[in-house]
Amino acid sequence: MQTTKTPYELLVRWDQSGALQGAHVQYRYVIRDGEDVIGETLGQAVPLTLEAADGFPLGDLLSQVQIDALTAVASAAAERDAALLRMMELEAILAAGQGAPANGTT
Repeated sequence: MQTTKTPYELLVRWDQSGALQGAHVQYRYVIRDGEDVIGETLGQAVPLTLEAADGFPLGDLLSQVQIDALTAVASAAAERDAALLRMMELEAILAAGQGAPANGTT
């Protein structure tokens, strides 16, 4: 048996102001036993990064500048999400600490 991964879809969206909001790629996985196809599935849409787009024919559709811009948007969104998560963690720590006496005694 052999599984092949082929490009399936490039998803790009803009926000309400017309600014680029994000892009995702999706792959199709086909399982073959010799010449017979025994299964096929679509992978999850993943944010467009150079790693995620490895093997995706973006060059057929976009210039390198456009590819770099889409990758930068996905990277910035991931950094934003990580920062927001960290902020929520710190807020929870701070909120938990506000219930304890300032001198550390109970």
